[in-house]
Amino acid sequence: MTTSTRSRYSARKALTDYYVYAPLGAGELVVEKTRQLSRKAWTEAQKQRHKVAESYQDLARRGERLATGIRRSASTRRAVEQAKTARSEAKAAVTGIRKTAGATATATKAAAKKVG
Repeated sequence: MTTSTRSRYSARKALTDYYVYAPLGAGELVVEKTRQLSRKAWTEAQKQRHKVAESYQDLARRGERLATGIRRSASTRRAVEQAKTARSEAKAAVTGIRKTAGATATATKAAAKKVG
C-alpha cells in the first residue's frame, strides 16, 4: 500500500512542481509567436513599401507626360499669350487711371483757386 500512496504523492508533487513551469512555457510561447508575427509584418510592410514606391513613380511619370503635353499644346500657348496681353492691357489701364486721377486732382485744385 505504500506504493500507491507514494505514487499519489509523486503525482501531486509533480503537479505542484510544474505549476511554475506552465506560465513560463506560456510566456515563452507568446514571445515566440510575437517574434514570428513581427517578422511576417515586417516582410509584408517591405512588400507594400515597394509597391507604393512603384505606384508613386508610375503616377509621377504619368503626371510629367501630361504636363509636358499640356505645356506644348497650341491652345495652352494661345492662352498664355492672351494672359500676357491681358496683363499688359490691365497695367496700361491702371497707368491711365492714375494719370487721369492726377490730372483731375490738379484741375480740381486749379479750379478751386480760381473760385476760391
